[in-house]
Amino acid sequence: MKRHAWALGLVMALGCGKDKPDNPDAGSPDAGPNPTGGSFTKLEVDADKSEFNPISNIAMAVGPNDRIGMAYFVDTGTATGSETNYDLRYREFNGGVLGPAEKVVTVQRVFGVSVAFGQDGQPAVTYLGGGRDSSTYWLQSDVAISYRSSSGTWTQQIVATLSNAAAIGNPLADAGFLVGLNSSLLFVDGKALIAYRDGHNANFEGQDWAAADLEVASGGPTSWTFRMAAFSGDGKDGFGGHLSMIMAGAQPALVHDRTKKGAQATGGGVLFQRRNADGQTWSRPVEVATESSIANTQLGPSMAYDPQEGFGIAVQNRGSSRGDVLLYMDCPSPNLTSCTTTGEWSTPDPVFGNGTGGWYPSLAFDPQHHEPSIAHYFCSREPGRNDTSCNPNEDKLVISTRIGGNWRETVVDEEGGWSPKLAFLSNGKRVVLYRTPVAALSKKGVLHLAVEK
Repeated sequence: MKRHAWALGLVMALGCGKDKPDNPDAGSPDAGPNPTGGSFTKLEVDADKSEFNPISNIAMAVGPNDRIGMAYFVDTGTATGSETNYDLRYREFNGGVLGPAEKVVTVQRVFGVSVAFGQDGQPAVTYLGGGRDSSTYWLQSDVAISYRSSSGTWTQQIVATLSNAAAIGNPLADAGFLVGLNSSLLFVDGKALIAYRDGHNANFEGQDWAAADLEVASGGPTSWTFRMAAFSGDGKDGFGGHLSMIMAGAQPALVHDRTKKGAQATGGGVLFQRRNADGQTWSRPVEVATESSIANTQLGPSMAYDPQEGFGIAVQNRGSSRGDVLLYMDCPSPNLTSCTTTGEWSTPDPVFGNGTGGWYPSLAFDPQHHEPSIAHYFCSREPGRNDTSCNPNEDKLVISTRIGGNWRETVVDEEGGWSPKLAFLSNGKRVVLYRTPVAALSKKGVLHLAVEK
């Protein structure tokens, strides 16, 4: 009864009134009689300018008592020398109230962000931070994590500065200064667990990017142990280009793609790993989809886990021979070694394949009905549109849910949404964090949170 009362109070609190342009708290919906088609209430989280890039710069996590933590970068409009300054901010939606935006840190290089709640109930954020290590471009080049205290103070800790933190005795793997690209954060057994990409010396396609490794740090705040999860050097595999890590029962699991030409280059294929029962080592990367079958994953694959259904992976196949295709694969997981061979994964199930769309998929399982849902951006009915030419009269942010083997679509925002992050609350309601896309020029880059009514 208390949970239903909370949900009703949320709808009543958010379902009336209009948001003024100068409202910094964005505590009520945007103006308009039905801004999200009736199913969702839209909150403006931050209207400050941001930058669209091939690595997502927003993150969301659902914490204790359905607290929604949001981490994101904004352009401050200032510079350090000739370099633009970006603030990493955190904002929380709790009990129907959108809290104040909190500055975590200022950086000049934006290469991914992740947020998670620790055992103490406080959030932490990982990103590329630290110093430049004599590099002319990489003004930040280290794995960094910032912890929030109960008083709201953020404290940065540098986790690793060099490639030899996760040393394996290989001169290629152990050499370099660029660690911390596109990091992903969890808390497991009271410790922070950070997966990140090691770009070595960030210069050469073969020596650095195709040889990039996927590594994991465990511990915190000041003491860390490191593990190589996927070594690229011998095969020039380009592991960890776009990566994410989730909890899957007792152990975490990773999904990533191959990105061989740069820090923000196109990624291809889908790779899966899970931590072994020893709590230390990782299974070898299993190729759920090859580079030849999926040549452009856009912002990378998205993975979710359900204790009844097992693993699911959603991935965009951008610009395939059939046009844009959004695919879903799954794998039952009855034990801790399941899904570590290619044959255990299902044949890809097309979710979207008509026009331009299925972009930036974010996958989550309904905790009550155990059905997969995928938030994604529909650009245009016409095929072949690019990121800057979506039709503002047609584009939209949608959630596709598989019910009885069929995918059914729900509109979240008629204005569309870049890089959505989808999650379920404990009552089965969905929440989506996203930026207004390039097509909506008047509101380009505005960060929104959509809460299901």
